[in-house]
Amino acid sequence: MSRLSKFLLVLGLIVFVLACNLVTQPIQDVQNLAGTAQSFATVLPIETLQALASAIPAETLQALPSLAPTLQAFATDFGNFFNPQGTPVTEWNGIPIMSQATAGQEFDANNYSFKATATATEAQEFYNAQLTSLGWTQSFSMPGGAEAALMSFEKEDKTLIITVTPAEGSIVVLLTLA
Repeated sequence: MSRLSKFLLVLGLIVFVLACNLVTQPIQDVQNLAGTAQSFATVLPIETLQALASAIPAETLQALPSLAPTLQAFATDFGNFFNPQGTPVTEWNGIPIMSQATAGQEFDANNYSFKATATATEAQEFYNAQLTSLGWTQSFSMPGGAEAALMSFEKEDKTLIITVTPAEGSIVVLLTLA
């Protein structure tokens, strides 16, 4: 038997064993899960489960759905960060805004975003020059070419995170102060 034949035979055996493992592992996982559930069911008497259910006030259970509007509002605001509306400002919290900005919006005291007819590279160059001259120190930079970028600057006890993303022939710059 040649070396190639032996190698192919061993390789075939390894593939067969792995295939069998892929088939039997999910079955073993289900069996283990069923055993765990059965153990919990036998350890906890039904009276304990009923007592737990009655210990939670109905008002608490009724209040849980009211969390959904808060999560929905958060998701809406997060989506709006990348679609700012309104007239851009020239400066936000002492941070200069690019002159190419076409729309801008403040979302709260810590977040401002604007659209600009520029590239991500131009935004990086702008903020590197402007913020350095204002005493900020760049602590992190992840360039994404002309399309995207992520930068972090620090000054005293503040951190500024700048996220640049593409948006239909322009860019959106999100400024986050922490």
